[in-house]
This record gives sequence, C-alpha cells and structure tokens, in this order.
Amino acid sequence: MTTGKQSARLLLVDGSASAAETGDRLTERVGTVETAATVDEARDSLTGEGFDCVVANRELSGRDGIDLLAAVRETHPRVPVVLYAREEGEVTASEAVVVGASDAARGSNEADRRESLVARVESAVEASRSGRSGAAGSERSETAHDRERHLYEQILAGMEEGACLYDRDGRFRVVNDYLAELYGTSRDRLEGRESELVEAVRREQSGDRYRELLDGERDVVRGETEIEVPGAGRIAVDYRLSPLRVEGRVEGVVGVARDVTDQRARERQLERAREEQQALIDGMNDTAWVIDTDGEFLAANDTAVERLGYSRAELLDMRPHDIDAGLDDEEITGLIEDMPEDGRQVFETVHRTSDGEEIPVEISSSLIPYHGESAILSVARDITERKRYETELREQNELLEQQRDELDVLNQVLRHDFRNDLQLVTAYAEVLAERVEGEEAEYVETIRERANHAVELTRTARDTAEMMQTREVDDKRVALRPVFEDEIADLREMYPGAIITVESPPPASSVRANEMLGSVFRNLLTNAVQHNDADVPEVTVSVVDRDERVAVRVADNGPGVADEQKSQIFGKGEKGLDSPGTGLGLHLVRTLVEGYGGSVDVTDNDPNGAVFTVELPKAD
Repeated sequence: MTTGKQSARLLLVDGSASAAETGDRLTERVGTVETAATVDEARDSLTGEGFDCVVANRELSGRDGIDLLAAVRETHPRVPVVLYAREEGEVTASEAVVVGASDAARGSNEADRRESLVARVESAVEASRSGRSGAAGSERSETAHDRERHLYEQILAGMEEGACLYDRDGRFRVVNDYLAELYGTSRDRLEGRESELVEAVRREQSGDRYRELLDGERDVVRGETEIEVPGAGRIAVDYRLSPLRVEGRVEGVVGVARDVTDQRARERQLERAREEQQALIDGMNDTAWVIDTDGEFLAANDTAVERLGYSRAELLDMRPHDIDAGLDDEEITGLIEDMPEDGRQVFETVHRTSDGEEIPVEISSSLIPYHGESAILSVARDITERKRYETELREQNELLEQQRDELDVLNQVLRHDFRNDLQLVTAYAEVLAERVEGEEAEYVETIRERANHAVELTRTARDTAEMMQTREVDDKRVALRPVFEDEIADLREMYPGAIITVESPPPASSVRANEMLGSVFRNLLTNAVQHNDADVPEVTVSVVDRDERVAVRVADNGPGVADEQKSQIFGKGEKGLDSPGTGLGLHLVRTLVEGYGGSVDVTDNDPNGAVFTVELPKAD
C-alpha cells in the first residue's frame, strides 16, 4: 500500500554513492526523506522531531547498520527500522531481527532490492501508525506488548531460518514456521516448551549468559553448538541471542539459529580431503607442490621442504621462479599459461636449494582440482644420477669410438702388412719345397702349413674386428652360390693335399646375410682341415634347399667332437682336442649366423669325424 507522497517522515542513513537514488525513490513513493551518512549523524537527527521510520544501509562507515539499530531501539523503541544491503547476505535478516529491526529488504539485484525496500518501508510505516492510532482511540487496542509481539511475528514468519522469541524463563514464546518444521511439530505446540538451545547456552557458556541478556548486561550472545531435535537428531546450529526490549524494558530474548549440520559436514569432508590430498603429496618420494594459475605455491610436500632447504611457510610465500635456475621467468610463465587441460607437461630444468646447490630435475605437471579451483600439480624427480650416467655413457661412447678407430688401424695392419709378409713366407716355402728332400722337406711343409694358418688367423681376426664394429646385421639379399664356391676354391688352393668333395651344389637362392657370409663358410671349411688328424683330410660339403631355409652341411673325417664339448665348442676361445685352431673361428660363425636369424650345430659323422650344419633363412 502506498502511503502517498509527503505522508511520512523518513530518516535515510546511507553514506554510499547510491544513497541519492534510494532517497529519490523513497520520496516518490513514501514521503519526506532526511539523510544521514553515519550512525553518529543519525543519532543527532533522532534528537529532533520524530520520524515515522528509519531506513538504514546495512554497511555504514565505521559502524554498521546493526549498531544503528541498537542505538535507535535504546531511545525510540517504537520507531520502525528497515535495513537494506547493496548485496544480498544470509545474515542480514537474522541480525536485523535480533536487534529489533522491523524488516530487512531483499532482492536478487540492486533494482529489485530498491523496490523491495520501498514496499517494506511503506508496510512498516503503515503498521506503526496503525498501532499508535489504535492505542489512543480504542478500548480494544493492543497493548505495547501485543504490538511488539505482532510486529516480531510478522518479521519472523518470513525468515528462512529458525527464529523465535523466548520468555524470561527460556521458553518458546513466538516461533516461525521454519523452526516448527525443524522440530517436526506445529508452532502452537512448540510455543511454551523449554528451548534446548537456551539450555545448551547456559550449560556451555561461562556464567549465565541468558540471564545477563535479560538483565541488560549483555547486548548479544552468539556462537555455535549442538542440540538434540526430535525427529532430526543431533544437529549443529549457529545462533545469535539478543534482548527483546519493549518500551525500554527487556521482555524476553530474540533468537535466530541456522542449522549448519550439512555445512559443517561438508567442511569436515573438505578438510579430510585436504588432509588426504596433502598426505598423498607428502607420501611422494619426489618433490611435489601445487601451483595456482597465477604461479603461486599453494601447497608443498615434505620432500620439497627437506630437499630445497626452505620451511613450508617460506616455500608457500615463493613462486616457481624463485627456485628455478634452469629456465628464465618468461619461460616459466609460458609453461604455466600453456598448461594443457587434458594432458601433461614433461620437461627438464634445474632447482636451486636454499644453500645454493643446483639439482637437475625432470618435472611432470598436470591440472588438478584443488579446493574447488583449477591448479597445477608439479612433481619434480631428482635426475642427478641419470645425468651422471648419461655423462659416463657419453664418455664411454667416445672411448669406444676411439677404440674402434684404433681397432680399425690394427685391422688394416693385419689385413695388409702382416698378411702380405706371411704370404711372402708361404711363397718362399713353396720354392724351397721344390729344392729339398727328405727330412728337410718335412720342415719346409711345416713352415708352409704354419704360414697358411697364420694367414687364416689374420683373416679371422679381421672378420671378428669387423663383426665387433658392426654388431647389427643389415637385412640384405646375398646370393649363396658365388660366396660358397669362392670359399671352396680358396680352401683347395690353401690345402692342396686335402680331399674336398661337393656332393650337392647350393641352389640359386638368396639368403638373409651380409658381406661377412664368406667368413662363415671359410671358418667351417678350414676348421674341418686344421682340426683333422687323418693322414689325408677329407671334407664333404652338401647343401639342402628347404622351404624357407637353406642348410649347408660340412662333414670331415677328423677326430670329431666329444659330447661334453658340443655345447661349448662355439664359445669364445674354445679349441677342440688341443687343436691348433684360434678358438675365435667357431665363435664368429655362431655370432654371425644367429645374427642372420639362422642356427648352427655339430653332430657326429659316420664312421668318424664331425658334421657342422648351418641353416640360413632365405631372403624374401
């Protein structure tokens, strides 16, 4: 209801920039408006002519609207007071009622709150005038007590929290629907019952705080406690109690309480989650911390405190830029700003401890929810040992490269100079063999055989050196027949006294091998002659073409290989039956053949000797 312009006299207490707009709207709808910016100015204005209503901003400079309410109630208990706030707040209505405000304006935005304020001021003025005129002209007029009770009933009814009036004995005198529903009963049945909250306040607070409110020794008692509510069990409540003054006398206590059970449960749950999250971070052996999107440390684990040498408080007052010695500030800021939402950042840098030590680290960062906000979890692993290993490995590789170069030089010497000299010895031995007879001829033959063996030794050493330098086998197609025939021809030339028989020539197939395939056949063939103790060495070679492999079989008439040596003969340095062999040839054969994806084994020949069989995979 609109009272009409100039029909009421209002005191507006507001020092904000929007006070003029509020005053203009009240002038248009309600009546004359005088203004005050502070509580003290309002006190001075109230000493003059009476006002129909005091309208106050909840947020005043120095002292707030609740202080003003208390001041107005002390000197003008019948003047209605309406509070409003620029922003909606849970506690505004509660505090207003506690100190005796007539109403508290609400609204989702500033315009709505202003319209709500005007309407509530109109209602407060109308209610106040109706009460005064009724008291003066009707035998059935309400008493001051009834008017005050009616006013509080109106205010309490619309509150979305437990609100009530207590009598001097701590019993419910007036309750709102919210409180009645909380107790699972009606307002009528609840009124007159003793209050569990009052009992809890008296029990938990030192002295009788409730009595101090009634005696005017205290303006407010507030706190949090737990009470037993029928139907709801034990709940946590946040409460505020204040004296109810009627015409200057304390007639009871105004109580406002909010059920904060769920809120406290959520807070405890959140706190447990925080503790568990911190415990999880602390349990990491690596340095870990949480960083906000502005680059500030939010949390650090025990390992970070221990390894970096700062206290936790010091770390939380720092930024990644303060401990990073490997990246500049722009690079660090860029990493934070470019943090992927659904991925990780992994990079290396260096951390500097409080005493100046620099620790190389690998950092893995990812986005996580932290206290309801997006944050970055960074885990830094100390890679000092890895860096040391990488350095040692690099040095070893450099040394191996140097040794490889030196081995290559040695290989060239064996291949050219030493071998050429041995071949010269062999040539002269052959010349001498034509000119001597008898015992001297045997000496010359021994010289020739030993020289040929030395030549073969240089070739095996050369092949072994090349194998050590390459290790990996290139996937090449190598024609088997020409390599096989060349090695048979060389064997016949080197050992003209031996009988070399090829039972079946190799097929026109290609096998998977490389340029060292000839060394495989050469070592098997020379081994069949050199390890042979027969008067006339005999070597029989056959080749079998299978579906996906080719098998080359080399049989001799020598002493054979004992069963206990068959599994060891291909080992490096093994020489069968104290033979003059180098011990490298068969090891080289196995290494090369297995590198090609093939196999080699040895069995007994019939009636005597050994059979070496090499299987090689055909090239695709």
